[in-house]
Amino acid sequence: MKRFTCLFVVVMFSGGFVWACSDTDVEVKETFETVQVDDQLTIHGEVCTAPPDDSEFPVKIMFIMDCSGSMQQTDEGDQRVEAVRQVVRRYANNPQIFFNVIKFNGRVADLTGGFRQLSGDETEVFGPQGILEADSMTDYQGALGVAYQVLLDDMMSVANGAGGLPELTRTKYVVIFFSDGTPDPVCYGCVTDPPNHPRYSDECHEDLHVICTLMDTIVLDMDYREEGMFPMLEGGADYNHNYQIFQLVDAIMDLRESFHVGEMRFHNAFLYCRDQFGVATSALCAAAEIAYNLDPDRGRALLREMSRRGNGTFRDFTSGQDINFLKIDYTSIKRTYALKNLMVTNVNAFPGIDHFLADSDGDGLDDDMEMRDGYDPLKADTDDDGYQDFIEHRKLSAGFDPLDPDRPDEPCSQTQDSDGDGLRYCEEALYGTDDKLVDSDADGFPDLYEIRLGTDPLRNDVNEDLDSDGQRNADEFLFHSHPGRSDEVLWEDHRYWYELREAETVNLEDQKCYGFDIRYITLVTTKDRAGPGTRGFNDILIWFDQASYDDPLDPGRFRVACVRAQYIAPDYKIPVKGEITLTDDDFVLPGDLDLDFQGGSCVTSDD
Repeated sequence: MKRFTCLFVVVMFSGGFVWACSDTDVEVKETFETVQVDDQLTIHGEVCTAPPDDSEFPVKIMFIMDCSGSMQQTDEGDQRVEAVRQVVRRYANNPQIFFNVIKFNGRVADLTGGFRQLSGDETEVFGPQGILEADSMTDYQGALGVAYQVLLDDMMSVANGAGGLPELTRTKYVVIFFSDGTPDPVCYGCVTDPPNHPRYSDECHEDLHVICTLMDTIVLDMDYREEGMFPMLEGGADYNHNYQIFQLVDAIMDLRESFHVGEMRFHNAFLYCRDQFGVATSALCAAAEIAYNLDPDRGRALLREMSRRGNGTFRDFTSGQDINFLKIDYTSIKRTYALKNLMVTNVNAFPGIDHFLADSDGDGLDDDMEMRDGYDPLKADTDDDGYQDFIEHRKLSAGFDPLDPDRPDEPCSQTQDSDGDGLRYCEEALYGTDDKLVDSDADGFPDLYEIRLGTDPLRNDVNEDLDSDGQRNADEFLFHSHPGRSDEVLWEDHRYWYELREAETVNLEDQKCYGFDIRYITLVTTKDRAGPGTRGFNDILIWFDQASYDDPLDPGRFRVACVRAQYIAPDYKIPVKGEITLTDDDFVLPGDLDLDFQGGSCVTSDD
């Protein structure tokens, strides 16, 4: 078809440009310009670590007190009792200081029933039946065994309680072991051959048969069946030997690593009633040496080694008047925090193979997939059974169904999210994660995203490559790609970009402040999430993980900020400039994050 067509001819003249028309045969074709999509957001901000605050850190003080008969003579004025009372009264008004008192002689007793606050006037501790009571024996192994159990029970109680593992990482345990002698009785395993052996017995395999030396006298068939007598003694086995005592001290110290305890020290003190020149301080002292066969050199050597193993101090008191436990460090842990991780995620943009998919309800399942399978893309828990859709979808073969409230057989009755990580209590129980920790494996990434994207929330696997695409799991989390599948296009063209620096803010409370810029955050067009005007809303969460710089086992203390942007393809975006700035005040504890559309925590615009 012949068309009369105007062609623009651009000719540089002294006067400018000219144009002309021609009736030549020209085929007219429609042309379209490529629409420039503006779907990117940049977040600037500053965030600071928490100030070192030792007021919230518990200190738990354990006294293990020798109440053997010799103590009545080596400590004539019962100054050991007053020394313990002084410490208790010094800290009686501090709500974060707790005490445990264990006495030992031939029996071992936990006088306080675990750790609790004391005033210094408790008769069960300081009275005649407390640490004033005495008999002839000195059961080191039994005392240490009871101490180990008290510490283990306390740590397990804290770990399973409201404070959880974070409280243990800030807890300080101080153990003080006090004695004036050496272990007594000392028992040996009996032998059945030869018959002339000093420890021979034809009853070696009887449960109650033991061979002990008590004040250097051999005792056969010692009766230890009375309540509290020799609690760790086993028939026919060694008892109260140095190697067993050291093993128990080592086991107590190992609790620190097992429970990630902030600090634990095992201090020891020895009382003897001769001065530095070897002169007895009283006639009773000299009598006690003979009556109880005291061996001060062996006692000092034993307690020094216990202190070395317990990373504590050893003190040698020469008389009862010298006893003082106030010089031991009871101050709570004071730590400065540093950045452990900063992760940004758009909860409404699920990483696909080559682009981001809209996830309007932010439940970890994209809208198209939810509609295809009949789930509600605007409701994180379609069947209202307490389990979120992505959990039930992941576990379809295990009896879960996002569309059936009767599956699984036991619904989620506890839907609270106590740690604020986005997982409900029943979901944490299902996966074995800690409902009091945002990050159970302390790898810097919240449990929720590890479960959604297929990494292990119970094992530090951030340096592994789950999908074998050449990118670490940690980097895929940070750049908002998928660690469980190869997504090279998404990685190359749409990954987030972080710039981190020390902030200019000067803080006098030993806090560290960081400035950051996160660029190339892609927005998606979501459905109306809460009525008209909410279409295209994107919630971007910035997770700030701070931890003690000197403790790699610290699970961290998370704060989180929310940015809410709006994008409706192809060109509607708020903020128009595509930039939002956060301050430290915008970061809150995860449990305090409010995603409400009216007056919530989310920052919406700089414009």
